Amino acid sequence: MKFNRRTFLGTTAAAALLATTNQAWAVTAEDLSLTPGKPYAGTTINILLPNAGQYRAQKLRLDELEELTGIKVIHTYGPYGQLLDKITAEAIAGNDEFDLVTYQDTWGPALAPYLDPLDELVTRDGFDMTNYPQVFIDCSTYQDTLLGLPVRGQAQLLFYRKDLFDAAGVTPPTTMDEMVEAARAVQEATGVSGIAMDYGKGNGFQNLFSWMNYMYGHNAELLDADGKVAFNNEAGIEATTDYLRPLTEGVANPGSVQFVEGDKVTSFAEGNSAMLMAWWWGYARFTGESSSLTADQVGFVAVPGFDNGTKSGIGQCMPFGIFKLSKNKEAAWEVLKWMAAPHLEVDIVTDKSDPELNEIMVVHTSSLLDPAVNEANFGVQEIGYESLANGQAMPMLKTWPQVASVLEATISDIAANGTDVKTALDEAATQVQRIVDRNPE
Repeated sequence: MKFNRRTFLGTTAAAALLATTNQAWAVTAEDLSLTPGKPYAGTTINILLPNAGQYRAQKLRLDELEELTGIKVIHTYGPYGQLLDKITAEAIAGNDEFDLVTYQDTWGPALAPYLDPLDELVTRDGFDMTNYPQVFIDCSTYQDTLLGLPVRGQAQLLFYRKDLFDAAGVTPPTTMDEMVEAARAVQEATGVSGIAMDYGKGNGFQNLFSWMNYMYGHNAELLDADGKVAFNNEAGIEATTDYLRPLTEGVANPGSVQFVEGDKVTSFAEGNSAMLMAWWWGYARFTGESSSLTADQVGFVAVPGFDNGTKSGIGQCMPFGIFKLSKNKEAAWEVLKWMAAPHLEVDIVTDKSDPELNEIMVVHTSSLLDPAVNEANFGVQEIGYESLANGQAMPMLKTWPQVASVLEATISDIAANGTDVKTALDEAATQVQRIVDRNPE
């Protein structure tokens, strides 16, 4: 590999240098593909974003951006649950207050009319997109158009109780079938429920993140190439039946039929379940002061694959895009390139001086595999990379909120009421096809 100043900024040595107050090698505009000469000095860029620790940590580092570009930044925080409506309302009203906005990846298709495509800017400035796992690029793209740059992202992991696995004499599973068998062995040996699942509805479609693992693993699709519903075909029925196996075989925590994501996380943290699939942020919860567990009890591996050799694991990200009504688009692009720089996320996740800013979110391959990053975060990112390397994005549909609402209710109904899988999926397919037909892609 040929190294230069820019590629070096993704390495451990650069992270160590940049984390110090007196940087031995300060980042330059050239390193970050920034426009030389500070042509946008004095411009103020307003960013709409949720109040997450990662973004507050970026705010503390804005002096670097201003030194490099002369641009000032204002953070306008809004509740995550209201961001989609806020961005849409601002666009429809014709307001130009915001220059950059962040959004959940699955909102991208619905927001595409309100965001500037970034492909030409990326090409023009030679911005490096090769340092992202493909799944994060997919999460930021709709109809072959790049709508945003990944800044905050997540990988799924399988968390497990090391002490209970030792007591049962089993090893961490590598396939979903092995996961069910490990859950059964641990449950029989220890009396603790084998795994916590989240089949419940009403939490931002979280049960679909687990379901889609199984759909991808069985090569099942929501829609076929002609835009026709396909999730109720043989592959979709097999995937859904497989997804329900922990429940139907009695190794899922009984609360799983109603659990949403937070419930299954709590079940594991309180010692009531031996495993769960969850986003990697869960590690801090499982080993923190509010948990009944210790770090020695908590293990994690990549999301298991399938006996057919298919790997799985959903990747999720929150890209930042340029608001189409912005009057400062070129300056906003300069800010976005800085926000998306590898050295910035490395600096943030290796700085553990403030518990309120203790983040683990990185989206670049160089950061995911960085020894310093993993040393500071118990190896979460390296294992997360294994899931991301095989991972896929959630479906990118402009009708996703409506489609997902139908699907999450269907999954919940099958789990809670024992509804026949084919019957339930057929009924859902009829509803989803109507939605898609009214709003073709």
